[in-house]
Amino acid sequence: MLALTALAHDRSLPQSVVLSAIQFALEHSYKKDANGQEVRVDLNPDTGDTVVRTIKIVVDQVEDENMEISLSQAQSHYPDITIGEEVTTGYIEPDPGRITAQTSRQLLLQKLREAERQLVADEYSDRIGEVMTGTVQRIEGRDVIVSLGRGEAVMPFQEQVAAEKYRVGQQLKFIISKLDQERRGPEVIVSRSSLDLLRGLFEIEVPEINTGVIEIKNIVREAGSRSKIAVNSNQEGIDAVGACVGLRGLRIQNVVNELLGEKIDVIEWSEDPVEFIIKSLSPSDVETVKLNASDKSAQVVVPENQLSLAIGKDGQNVRLAAKLCGWKVDIQSDSAKEINSDHSGTEFSKNGIDINTEEILKVAGVSKVDQIKKMDDKELLEISGMTEKRLEEVRSRIPGVSKPEPSSKDEKSKVEELAEKIVNENEVYSQEDIVEIVESSVTLDKAEEPESDKAEEPEKVKEDDIWNIDSIVKKKNKKSNKGVIRFAEDIEDLKN
Repeated sequence: MLALTALAHDRSLPQSVVLSAIQFALEHSYKKDANGQEVRVDLNPDTGDTVVRTIKIVVDQVEDENMEISLSQAQSHYPDITIGEEVTTGYIEPDPGRITAQTSRQLLLQKLREAERQLVADEYSDRIGEVMTGTVQRIEGRDVIVSLGRGEAVMPFQEQVAAEKYRVGQQLKFIISKLDQERRGPEVIVSRSSLDLLRGLFEIEVPEINTGVIEIKNIVREAGSRSKIAVNSNQEGIDAVGACVGLRGLRIQNVVNELLGEKIDVIEWSEDPVEFIIKSLSPSDVETVKLNASDKSAQVVVPENQLSLAIGKDGQNVRLAAKLCGWKVDIQSDSAKEINSDHSGTEFSKNGIDINTEEILKVAGVSKVDQIKKMDDKELLEISGMTEKRLEEVRSRIPGVSKPEPSSKDEKSKVEELAEKIVNENEVYSQEDIVEIVESSVTLDKAEEPESDKAEEPEKVKEDDIWNIDSIVKKKNKKSNKGVIRFAEDIEDLKN
């Protein structure tokens, strides 16, 4: 049947789907002529011959005589029939009038549209999250209908960008966000306001993101106005921000053009919250940042002439920065107010720990010095915001319990013995001479130790340990001959 083939070709649908749609439309159209009975249409696709039958369902107990027939009555005509099967009860002449034909046409178009949407939904079901180029086909109410080539997709009002004006025939990039089964059957939903669209555009423009060399840590966006994206390099020597911006800004300019002029800030990610907050507030300068663990907020002081730039138009810059770094950000100028701190009386401050490092520890529930002593370096580095630099600071102030002290009893006794020997000798030694004598002595002692003892080697004698033996030196100096200069105190002796 040529009409069937042509319709299937125009709609890009299989002939079997079109044939089923035609049968469905004819059955509903002829139903009003069947006195309430169900209708079945048998359509021959080769010749176009049509047979319209009225049917009833075989049941054990009849409740609706127009729709059902008892098993005993059906078996009188069809001995092998069983419950649940259909029985032909009559035929209708396939000569539809004007109204029947018009109804059939409307039902057929509706069924074909549903079949098209289902076909498109099946095709794009595994492409959710993919960025595609589409053409604005038409605008229906507040929805924008987009042609994706194979079929149509819908961009609802909430997925549109308020600052963008769409026109028929306009080509844009869209991201397939989901399949909607609740609107008018299965529909492909596309978006222009999604964060994933910005992510997908960067993945297209920056090959290093797809290879894993550069990682997108976080994205915040106010669609149509401004976006901030935090990136990090997983390979030493690769500039993450420079790779995303591209030569002369070519890569980021392509993304901006696809988003019709939306401003984009590319920021280098940092695990240190203080550094990350400072970078997130770019392009403004920041003087100081004080973290507060109780409500995970940060007080930021900026120069007076940078205050409006840091806040941004309608607070947009600070709002996006707060979302990007995950901390509440309160900005004030340096002339308005100084950041007050009650850090001086805390247990951490007494050990020389920086206030922001203390707040980072408190966020993780670490509020006591004893807790830090019991934690190893790996556990501390797992705390969000704890960097190698901060860990080094913490360990320099609060060593772990398993970490040996800088100088043991035995080591100190060796230093004291050497000091007595040096003081008793009538020779003048410079500071460098004393350090060399002590280090040489420790090296000889190690060489004489058995192999089993080498595992527990004392740490290298530090220069400070030598000059911290004042009590011994002063006592021995009283017995030493005047005129022999060994330490600074000997100069005082020469004056007397």
